[in-house]
Amino acid sequence: MPHEAVTLKLTTRQAQALRALAELEDLPPEVYAAEVLAKHLYHAYTPDVARRAAAAGGAPGGDTP
Repeated sequence: MPHEAVTLKLTTRQAQALRALAELEDLPPEVYAAEVLAKHLYHAYTPDVARRAAAAGGAPGGDTP
């Protein structure tokens, strides 16, 4: 699976929270943000969501959890 760069636009409060939470996990903020996003997407992209995305023409690659 190819990797894609993502840019986040965070509010000041969100950036502060990201830095604080990353520090608690002893991770760089970029790594912590990527892990949180990946976990969220894994749980949010259910088979039902994949079917709905495919029906709307927006399912990437046909991968389902």
